[in-house]
Amino acid sequence: MVQISVTIRTRDEEEQFKDLMNILLNQTLLPSEVILVNNYSSKAALASFENSLKALAPLLKKKSVKAKLVSFPDRGFSHPYSTNLGIFFAENELIAITNAHTLPISSDWLAHGARHFKNHKVACVTGYSFPLEKNRSLSKLSRYVYYGSERIILRFNWTSTVNCIVRKSLWDAYPFDENLSKIIPATKAYGCEDYDWSKEMQARGFKTVVDPDFSVYHSHRRGLQEAERNIRIYVTHRRIQQLINRFERPRKAFTRLKEGEKSEDIHFFEC
Repeated sequence: MVQISVTIRTRDEEEQFKDLMNILLNQTLLPSEVILVNNYSSKAALASFENSLKALAPLLKKKSVKAKLVSFPDRGFSHPYSTNLGIFFAENELIAITNAHTLPISSDWLAHGARHFKNHKVACVTGYSFPLEKNRSLSKLSRYVYYGSERIILRFNWTSTVNCIVRKSLWDAYPFDENLSKIIPATKAYGCEDYDWSKEMQARGFKTVVDPDFSVYHSHRRGLQEAERNIRIYVTHRRIQQLINRFERPRKAFTRLKEGEKSEDIHFFEC
């Protein structure tokens, strides 16, 4: 039986959180645990999130799924650190990564992604992102533009931490690089540590699988503004990716978690 963890990055309790948990707890391949990595805005918001998680405890127990809430203040946030934190606390070899304003497209989402890991050369599996159908503010025209913007930035050979599954053993060898922003400052705002990770895995002889069945609905609910954002940041992402492509590989990546620098600000809650 395949064992898989799911780590969800979030800032406080996001609007889609309950819907996301409902989908995860009804997967044909149930995760053994869900790790919520929360960069909280205030202590009050943190307490509210913990209460919401407590309310889910009976269902989690019924499904035999553990939940861990790993929280730290906003000031400590970076994209790679948040992802690394979730993986660090995960107990399984296969770890699905997503965020709290994302919904899997089906109850077979995890099963579709996990099936590829029968091939030991697969380092990660990813899929595509589509606009949330619940987004009523997205007019028909807006939806077409959004789909068009997604087609521009479709991934063919790299993974995205919006929705992916990775092997923890390979993350142990090469975590998401928290020093990337020191080399390429634009990555602090725009990320691309997932692109770097994919390229490193490929340099080490591993594969990235892009499976349309392992896709998600993902939206910040900004309608046409979000489509415009997709197109606008595409140019920036391509520039960053070109710089990352110049790296000599194999290379080393840094995470403070591996260096024994875990912050005292981390708050851990489990149910």
